[in-house]
Amino acid sequence: MKRFFACLLAGAMMLSFAACSQGNDSSSSAADSSTTESSSTTENSSETTTGDLSGIVKTGGSTSVEKVMTALIYKFQENNQNVTINYEMNGSGDGIQGVIDGKYEIGHSSRDLKDEEKAEGLTGTAYAIDGIALVINNENTASNLTKEQVKGIYTGEITNWSEVGGADAPITVVIREAGSGTRSAFGEIIGVEDEELVSTATECKDTGAVQTTVSQNANAIGYMSFSDLDASMVKAVEFEGTAISTETLKDGSYTLQRSFLMVTKDGAELSPAAQAFMDFVLSDEGQKLVEDNNLITVK
Repeated sequence: MKRFFACLLAGAMMLSFAACSQGNDSSSSAADSSTTESSSTTENSSETTTGDLSGIVKTGGSTSVEKVMTALIYKFQENNQNVTINYEMNGSGDGIQGVIDGKYEIGHSSRDLKDEEKAEGLTGTAYAIDGIALVINNENTASNLTKEQVKGIYTGEITNWSEVGGADAPITVVIREAGSGTRSAFGEIIGVEDEELVSTATECKDTGAVQTTVSQNANAIGYMSFSDLDASMVKAVEFEGTAISTETLKDGSYTLQRSFLMVTKDGAELSPAAQAFMDFVLSDEGQKLVEDNNLITVK
């Protein structure tokens, strides 16, 4: 049975810390970690303010994009003080379905669109590239994993760290919840279907909960967004002999990576505010914020 509640507790601890910490990167007035909906509060700005835009733009989806999307929303609203961008953090799958259903103008996905989603008339616009870090506890002596070893761990064929260069200790597998874009991208790259996942895996509802869970278990392994990695909590192992870094993501040598997408529906005309927001994300100013958040730009 998956230890879901243990991971939820770890996630709650992380959220409690974020709510109390003044310096948390992803907790600004643009996001409230105690709710699934985030709406940025604007500040007075003399930069590129365009008073002719107004309205509420409904968006939702991936939790992995929270940090960069919060920054983008905050800056856009600072420049356009009559616009509110609502961002509901509920996972890539829900964000994509929300666009199909007309709930959202823009969906947020941390995985590529599936063929059946494209058949629904969806388009994914990439605005950032993120690496998926394989993380282990800081006490773990393992240093490198191959694709086949990772697959073996997540399917239950490899159960002890001694089989992959670590100590003689059982492996605790940590995964993301069903519907997670990170889980989908990870499974696609590694070649593991949901039904193949080891049944004893601990399931976590967001990337912060993965990091907290792994940091508290000396034998755990998980995967998470590189842009959210805190090296004081966990360490990233090499994948196929290559360490994850901005440089190895840029040159493609670290292959465990995916794009962050803004998802829209063909034929559904975006509101002027929604279109302006997408244009901003892809602008030089928006791409600078992408880079500032440890992601690779698309321009």
